[in-house]
Amino acid sequence: MALENATAMEKLNNWLSMLIEVEGADLHIKTDGQVRARVRDDIVALSTEVATDEIMEGIIKGLTGEDYEDFMETKEYDGAYSLDENHRFRVNIFMHIGGYAIAMRLIPGYIRTIEELNLPSSLHKLAELRRGLVLVTGTTGSGKSTTLASIIEEINANHPYHIITIEDPIEYIHKDRKCIVEQRELGLHTRSFSRALRAAMREDPDIIVVGEIRDMATAESILQAVNTGHLVFSTIHTLDARETIDRLIAIFPTSEQNRVRDTLASTLEAVISQRLILGADENTMIPAAEVMFKSPQIQELIRNKRDHEIPDALEKERISYETQTFNRALFDLTLNDMITEKQAFEYATSPADLKLMFTMSPEYEKKVHRNEKVKEVWLKEDAKKGEEE
Repeated sequence: MALENATAMEKLNNWLSMLIEVEGADLHIKTDGQVRARVRDDIVALSTEVATDEIMEGIIKGLTGEDYEDFMETKEYDGAYSLDENHRFRVNIFMHIGGYAIAMRLIPGYIRTIEELNLPSSLHKLAELRRGLVLVTGTTGSGKSTTLASIIEEINANHPYHIITIEDPIEYIHKDRKCIVEQRELGLHTRSFSRALRAAMREDPDIIVVGEIRDMATAESILQAVNTGHLVFSTIHTLDARETIDRLIAIFPTSEQNRVRDTLASTLEAVISQRLILGADENTMIPAAEVMFKSPQIQELIRNKRDHEIPDALEKERISYETQTFNRALFDLTLNDMITEKQAFEYATSPADLKLMFTMSPEYEKKVHRNEKVKEVWLKEDAKKGEEE
């Protein structure tokens, strides 16, 4: 006999509270499996308790509510859950060979600033844009939603605009500050991204935020929006600016690709591609971001199908346009002692180029020399203590 939904949800709430206590990011529950969590970069046991069929059924019914029958038919569910007013979670429920599984990601109640996220200060420029397309990219779990929320909240705090978001699900809650912010959730407030986008253009928006570009219909609606003078922010699962441009163009049939390429050359204002790296303190996750801003050179490369030259252009324009490659981001993070040299080389796009960057840097040479001096002092102090003992 299944547990009462309320009893099962009490267990879930207890596990979520434990996740928050250990400063974890994700909760993982599966049928007849031990409850686990992602803490920093590792999966660890959170509880010795096993999620039985009865517990899973009660939790799934509690999380899906009136969508339970739909879930039983589709075997997949995306949504959100609030533990309390300060802790919301993104929810994904699915079936696998062993039964049901639930993944829940903590969405911080407080939207952190660009500085608090350790993102490049150049991202403040995005809050001053009035039109065009801005894409935040990265793999699952790379912090795309968090970065996008930070940019939107900065706009909300400083400009009197009308912002419409279309999300799946709604993650961060934006309260009206200087802006009017209206957040719509796929499935709850609209049937599709593309449908909501078409409607949004008739709702007097200054800014449209699209949770993710998943298909050609959404991509086409976004291009229409930017072509009519709107500012659109969105995310896509790509690793860098070059791959982002190629992926967007490849969504469309061959006959449309030149048109799409020309539109991107004219309207793509920025691509922020990030990865999360365990910090040198082994307690915090640090974003390393490739940053591309529109420039005449970037526009020419996109328009003339020379996307492979974008990384070189980003390095050349890092002073004039505040762009940066992943390698440059890794170099700066290492120089500022936020990540270790070992981590930098593990994540480097080109380890050989990164090594050259370190070798040619007077700042890095000074840092190494300083660290050697510090080690020398420590060794002398340890030797002195040994003699005294």
